[in-house]
Amino acid sequence: MRIFLSCALLLAGLFSSTATHAQTQLGQPTLDEQKTQIWCATMKFVYGDTGRPNLQSTLRCGGSLKEFENSIKADSQKVYSMLYQPLEARGTMYKGLGSDKSRLQKLATEIINKLKASPARRKDAARMQGVQALEAQLKGYVENGTPPTDVATAVASDDQTDVIDTTATDEAVAGPAETGLGSQQIASAAPRAAGGESLMSKFFAPLALIMSLLSLFLYVMLRRSINDLGSRADRHRNELESVKASANGMPARPVAAAKGLTPELQRDIEKLVQQRVAEELGKRQQGSGQPQGQNQGKQNQPRPQGTQQSTPPRQAAPAAAAPSSQPQPQPQPRPQPVAAPPAPASVPAPVAAPESFQEAMPQPPVQPAGSPASTPRDEFESLIPPVQLPGTNWSEATAPAVPTPQPTPPAPSRYYVKVPVNGGFSDYDLQEQPQHDSIYEITPDPRVPERATFRVTANSGVHAYAIQSAQYSLRDACAYQQPNGPVSRIVTDKDGTLIKSNGAWQIEQKAAIHFE
Repeated sequence: MRIFLSCALLLAGLFSSTATHAQTQLGQPTLDEQKTQIWCATMKFVYGDTGRPNLQSTLRCGGSLKEFENSIKADSQKVYSMLYQPLEARGTMYKGLGSDKSRLQKLATEIINKLKASPARRKDAARMQGVQALEAQLKGYVENGTPPTDVATAVASDDQTDVIDTTATDEAVAGPAETGLGSQQIASAAPRAAGGESLMSKFFAPLALIMSLLSLFLYVMLRRSINDLGSRADRHRNELESVKASANGMPARPVAAAKGLTPELQRDIEKLVQQRVAEELGKRQQGSGQPQGQNQGKQNQPRPQGTQQSTPPRQAAPAAAAPSSQPQPQPQPRPQPVAAPPAPASVPAPVAAPESFQEAMPQPPVQPAGSPASTPRDEFESLIPPVQLPGTNWSEATAPAVPTPQPTPPAPSRYYVKVPVNGGFSDYDLQEQPQHDSIYEITPDPRVPERATFRVTANSGVHAYAIQSAQYSLRDACAYQQPNGPVSRIVTDKDGTLIKSNGAWQIEQKAAIHFE
């Protein structure tokens, strides 16, 4: 099993290294994403330049290049048929260009040439300044990766609807002799370029699916191995605890055994001891009457005179003096001397112990001669050793145990998220640990749980990605000035504020940032 897992992991590593070599590096946008940003900035300029800024909201700048192309096919301002289709859709201008940067430079140059070729725009100095500003934006994006922003343009007049004059450079109008390409070559140039780009995706899409399935299988096997190891560890732990419990239960170590008992078990043992002691005491009280009657019968029997004379004098003076101190009734004639009550002197006195034992052992208290519990108590105590009951408060010991409240885990003090969505951050996108693409850090207010602050993360590894994709990662959440040169780091000048509403953190005030 371990050999199979090792081979599978090695194979997965080889495939992943091959796949990642052909993909775009982390934090770098793809060629289609960069084209989308250039075309998006261009179309926004054209819509603003022609007096139709309301059409800017229809652009799909955050998606793929194909989605952006579908958003401008309505062609109300002829931007698709006269600008986008001759340059991008046919793709003849990319022929012979190998690197992505050279293609982007070619695209920006052709777009600016198309816009400057319009006669209506050349007559208006303000509109030409807008074209020059757009040219600077596109050049900065291609050279430094600085995301383009909206260019302030003048509102065109009503008769300037067809402002994109491409008669001078329109390759669609020019014939095959002027362009140097036949009709078949023009039709097949774009499919060859698109086929070269989609070949890698066609090859690596099934490979990525296979890798994901293999990773899922390895994850399941790894979880099963972890569960098996956990069960084995629990079994070994239980065996060790049983061995320790058996060792602690030996008679030679009662203290260790008592420590292993739970409070409930200790209370049960104490109750059982109480019951046994009460039973023994009840038996002792029941059996105390019969020995007393037997002793009285023996005392009432007449003894021979020789026996009475041979009996040595015993230490019964205190016992005899006690009944004599009471008022004696008047003597009455007794017909028979046998019926006379037994004299106190007939009570057997305890035998005197040797002096050595008398010094070592304390003398028991002298009881009256007629005490009914004297003889059974002495016999019971001689057979059963005294039981020392623990000094326990039974009202507290038998009381139900109050469950200890478990402390609630503290709420996370910081969250991490990638980009805002619809003017806020959803709770489903928040992460307690920073990810490789986390751009923002959210800090909830401990005093007001419905409010929080956010800022751009200090991890400079994701700053390049955030700068290049600023249209949908920085623009909705941050306020900043467009940089004039190359930048590589984002510094937060003032934290933004958030408010909790409908399961999401809505942006109340944007964060102030600048680029370095």
